[in-house]
Amino acid sequence: MAKSPEHMPLQVEKLFYDLQNRIMADIIRRIRKTGKITSTADYQINKLQILGGTTEYIESEIKRITGMTDAEIWKLYDEVAEEYYTRNKAAYEQINSNFIPYEENEILQAWTAAIVDQTQNEIRNIARSMGMSIALGGGKKVFTPLAEYYQSYLDRACMDIVTGSFSYNTVLRRVIKEMAASGIRSVDYASGWSNRVTVATRRAVMTGVHQLSAKINEKVAKDLGTKDYEITWHAGARPDHWWGGKVYSYEDLVRICGLGTVTGLCGANCYHSYYAFVKGVSVRTYTDEQLADMNAREQEVHTYHGKPYNAYEATQRQRQLESRMRAQRSKVKLLQQGEADPDDIMAARTRYLATLHEYQGFSKVMKLPEQMERVYMDGLGRIAPDIGKVKKQKLQIKSGKRIEKTVDYDIMKSKRFNTADDPMREVTGPAEISNPKEIAEMEKILKEAGVEIVRREKTMAYSPALAAGNPGQFFIEEGSSYSAWCHEFKHFTDDRDDGYLGFRVFQDSKKCKQREIDAYNIEIEMAIKANRQDIVAKLEKLRDKEVEKYE
Repeated sequence: MAKSPEHMPLQVEKLFYDLQNRIMADIIRRIRKTGKITSTADYQINKLQILGGTTEYIESEIKRITGMTDAEIWKLYDEVAEEYYTRNKAAYEQINSNFIPYEENEILQAWTAAIVDQTQNEIRNIARSMGMSIALGGGKKVFTPLAEYYQSYLDRACMDIVTGSFSYNTVLRRVIKEMAASGIRSVDYASGWSNRVTVATRRAVMTGVHQLSAKINEKVAKDLGTKDYEITWHAGARPDHWWGGKVYSYEDLVRICGLGTVTGLCGANCYHSYYAFVKGVSVRTYTDEQLADMNAREQEVHTYHGKPYNAYEATQRQRQLESRMRAQRSKVKLLQQGEADPDDIMAARTRYLATLHEYQGFSKVMKLPEQMERVYMDGLGRIAPDIGKVKKQKLQIKSGKRIEKTVDYDIMKSKRFNTADDPMREVTGPAEISNPKEIAEMEKILKEAGVEIVRREKTMAYSPALAAGNPGQFFIEEGSSYSAWCHEFKHFTDDRDDGYLGFRVFQDSKKCKQREIDAYNIEIEMAIKANRQDIVAKLEKLRDKEVEKYE
């Protein structure tokens, strides 16, 4: 199958992220209109224009998105049905059983149509029960249908602006924070429990996939005269689901693997599948030895910032960071659409990039592939700060505390401690040749610390991480001297010994100056030992030029 079970619902999820983006953007658009009104009387006159037509808008969006969803569900379920059935074609032929192609198999097509219809109805119900979960204080939240949210909470926000109770930017930040924290949600009115509409949609699609595959598997097993099934294996499975890759009877699927239960095989957030298996005909995907080796790797523990993670825990942390990035990206986009204060936009962008940097570093240390498609499925496009266009801004750091000093973005534009030249190269040549053992040891220390080593032409630098507490990036040009390596390695050890200050270090001009002096002094000492006073002079000039940036 081209898609793993985990990725099957992504296209449908994307559609509902688009729906969420459009509704939130519409709310911000209405608030922006209010920001141009100067009196309560004018607002009352224009209220119908600003808040009117919300019901019609919501209904039109639901109609639009469900129509697009129908096509995606048909496409997905057809693929699932054909895959689960067709993969057994060889087994049918070996035991002289009648294999009817999926496109001619009326029974399978009828099952597919029935489950498609079921899923479509569930998704329509999800779309019709959308709203916001609004915090009331004290940890309490209330679910508010979208139409009511428009008429009450949005009206209140607009009145806060026109009466002067709060500034436009204050209200904008409040509403965006409120919406990002909630997301567009769907409520189960029987239980009162609500989920983000994307989560509810994913669950509905996966329920349909599991139901369809189960019916096909049972038919195939009956046709082939077997009671055995092989379970798929995937990395990052939770420890109580390590039965993947093995062959079980149907009774054992229920007894051992929990088939049919919420926490078992094909239950909530389970991405295992199972297929009919004919002993003596079917071939297992993995041998017992291969499974033992893969499961052993799953139990390996890697440490990130002092905290140990096994494969499952690392995967869960990845999902959390992806979710945080989507929420942060939404805030940035909504602030832009609301024409918010540039300081607020920059701060939101910086927080997003800090999480992105953490995600990249974490994935590297955990040896997990980055899955940025999970983040970019929000449909918001590229979101990153254009720092070069900003001269003076206030930076919002990860802790959420405001740094009151202005930040010199002429310094931060580079995001790194730069080395402009490498004059010792003409004396020692490339470090890999002159000092191979020392370079190997440096690389080992950097990698163990979670530092990304980047080979880039005409670049020698150490870049602290955006967020405090995270290791940075080590840039080095191919062929750089041992002197240059020691210079940048000194910047890394300074960052490490200070507890990884991140971009906050640029707030401390004195510390930055001393770091440059100490790093250049290492090179100057090497030039003195080489009896190259001309290079000493060059290095002293480069040092003074770098230090001037922090004056």
